[in-house]
Amino acid sequence: MSDELLRRFNAADLFEIQNTGIALADKNYKVTWFNKSFKKTAGTGRLKGISLGSLFNISLPDKAELISSSKSIVVPLPAYGKNLIITPISPAKKNDSSIFFVELFPLSDYTGDIENDQIIQNLKFQKELQEILVLLLREKSIELISEEILSRLFNITKSDFGIVVLYDRDDKKHYIYFDPQKVLNSKDEIQKAINYNSSFITKWLDINRRPLLALNHQNNIGYGIVQSLNCESVCIAPCYFDNILESEIILGKLNGTFSSSHISIVEQFATILSFAISHIKTRQLNQALESRLLQAQKLETIGKLSSGMAHDFNNLLSSIFGSLNLLRSRVPASESVIRLIDNIENCSIRAKDLTKGLLAFGKPTPKRKEIVYPNLLLSELTKVIVQTFPKNITIEEKIETNLHSILGNSTEIYQILLNLCVNAREAIEGKGKITISAENLTIDEKNSINYPLLDKGKYVKLSVSDTGVGIDEENLSKIFDPYFSTKQKETGSGLGLYVTYGIIKAHNGHVDVSSKVGEGTTFDVYIPAFEPNKIDKTNAGNKIIMLADDEEMLSDILGEMLETYGYYVVKVKSSEEVIQVLTEEIKVDLLIIDYNMPQMNGLECVAELRKRNFNMPVILSSGSLSFDDTELKKVNINSKLLKPYEFETMLKTIQELL
Repeated sequence: MSDELLRRFNAADLFEIQNTGIALADKNYKVTWFNKSFKKTAGTGRLKGISLGSLFNISLPDKAELISSSKSIVVPLPAYGKNLIITPISPAKKNDSSIFFVELFPLSDYTGDIENDQIIQNLKFQKELQEILVLLLREKSIELISEEILSRLFNITKSDFGIVVLYDRDDKKHYIYFDPQKVLNSKDEIQKAINYNSSFITKWLDINRRPLLALNHQNNIGYGIVQSLNCESVCIAPCYFDNILESEIILGKLNGTFSSSHISIVEQFATILSFAISHIKTRQLNQALESRLLQAQKLETIGKLSSGMAHDFNNLLSSIFGSLNLLRSRVPASESVIRLIDNIENCSIRAKDLTKGLLAFGKPTPKRKEIVYPNLLLSELTKVIVQTFPKNITIEEKIETNLHSILGNSTEIYQILLNLCVNAREAIEGKGKITISAENLTIDEKNSINYPLLDKGKYVKLSVSDTGVGIDEENLSKIFDPYFSTKQKETGSGLGLYVTYGIIKAHNGHVDVSSKVGEGTTFDVYIPAFEPNKIDKTNAGNKIIMLADDEEMLSDILGEMLETYGYYVVKVKSSEEVIQVLTEEIKVDLLIIDYNMPQMNGLECVAELRKRNFNMPVILSSGSLSFDDTELKKVNINSKLLKPYEFETMLKTIQELL
């Protein structure tokens, strides 16, 4: 085994756990690497760089003859109760110093010909081991590696058949058979037999972590599987890697049993197989992650491109709208001309709506909550899908007027509906229909039994139905799992419904799915309606609110709105004015302050007020900056709001603080 192979496959770790003493030596028989078992036999002194001859006080064969013969030699070490086995190996690189594979094996009782002795058998195993590890360099298939290992074990242990049971992440089993003499029954019967007897055997393997020898004797562990496979003995070796059962190797003999040396070899091959499976899975995972990263980078590039295009489109549309306004005042007011101008304007408005989607995709906005009006959102959605979906798909609307408003993120709710519509489109083969429905729903004592997962209250129910191929019962429970997709890998990422589910839960909503194969699928999304708390004007009349904002127009509008609800409002334009008014003139019940104030920003102003023992509730607002909660807690900010304000949200926040 060369240093290069040890490095590339962590084979050192593989050999380290073996009880057999193993080492590597250079062309002068000097030790270059060794495991703990080798050191235990050789002694506690320095080993690396020491010649094998000096280490064990023995004469060694001519190195050139040994290398040219490509055969192993056995040097008895009676003082140690061992045989020293030296095998020449081919370096992986020209500069690789490791030339000899060295093993310490117990002395045998053989006399005469040693060809059938355990030593020679073990040497064959080491050659098999080297070839298997070299195979890992180029092989990417777990199935082919498993077949190769079964083939080699078949020759070494003189078995009559072999089976590898592979486990996937869901503990489902995949079987690989090696049966050159055709001694096994049908594969379905074999699988049933193994599954029927596997629970207790797997538990035994998990506790003992070593091979199980099952014999054709009653009361013997594994007797049932031996009977099912119609043989005399079965060796079952677990393949654990990082405490995870990756697979099992099952070898059977129609007559006779397995020797202890054979079981030891099977155990070592099981270790190799577990390592190989983990290695290939890791390689496959890395490839999948790399592919997803490339896809994410591609989407990011498309997003930037679409964002730039959207800005250019908006510039063009601004010129079109300006020209239309001039055109209306300069052309004769005939019916035919007005109709053409209206047509241009309507098409331009639809184009403007389409660019909103491009901007949202190319430059995501912060996750802010606002009042969302579903009727407007659904109207925009249907315009987009009618224009972009194939003409063989009919779009039907069943949308109530005056739907409840929703407190949430309009872009994300739009994404929910668009994802469901796109999935519906891809589920339809040929002609079909997509129905978009929306209605108000109130859950109370009378109907709460029909909605066990929803709290009582008002909801907006959004539904997308299709007449597509449907989803079978097995996949219905997996559709919201990340990376699960029934589409081809080139067309589906498996993230659409996963993201959709996350958005729904973030809005405290719920989704139900019903489907029949061949008939279609319906997604019902329930999102709580926004119900603002009613303001008690009689209580509000005694409260004084200070507005600190350098934008006069916004401050005037907000102040007028608060005054209509009975609050007294004091308006200032800078942080210095805030400190001066509060210190010298008046006491207020609540402060609403903008972050971007001249000279001293809002956070610094509040910090100064807290130093002066002003303890009134504070709302910090901003038009662009999202704050870290820990930063706000330092100066005891009670709430934060992003501009433009939703007045109902503002009133609700003020009521909670007062």
